[in-house]
Amino acid sequence: MGVSSDCQPGYYGITRQTQHVLRCRIENCESCFSKDFCTKCKLGFYLHKGRCFDKCPEGFAPLEETMECGEGCEVGQWSEWGACTRRNKTCGYKWGLETRTRHIVKKPPKDTIPCPTIAESRMCKMAMRHCRRGLSELMNGGLFNKGKFQAEACVVNSPPLGR
Repeated sequence: MGVSSDCQPGYYGITRQTQHVLRCRIENCESCFSKDFCTKCKLGFYLHKGRCFDKCPEGFAPLEETMECGEGCEVGQWSEWGACTRRNKTCGYKWGLETRTRHIVKKPPKDTIPCPTIAESRMCKMAMRHCRRGLSELMNGGLFNKGKFQAEACVVNSPPLGR
């Protein structure tokens, strides 16, 4: 049995014994290599591993120019939601944003197949609406950064500042 390129759509090869063309068994296939392996799908269907699909299987993306399913971008699991913050602070506002991320595990072989979102944010209610003025806040944006105090090191058991 040989493969013939001049078979009518949906058929393949010619048997040596009877000189008959054989019908392809793959649904929505236009050209077959064998009875169970399609090489070109009918219009509007995507070729993937010898089969025809109206949508590419999960993990694969449609390549419109060839009507084939290419390997898609593989991403990992979502991280836990991060802290609710606004302007890099976890207090001082009623509402903030929390973010979660995931990593790209495997990039697609072609740049035409986009990866899904790897970061997303949502609104959240801040745990503390008002900030307490503590040593860490003074050092991270309060009096120390405004030039009112200078310190070489922070002593954990030191008395409160400004008294």
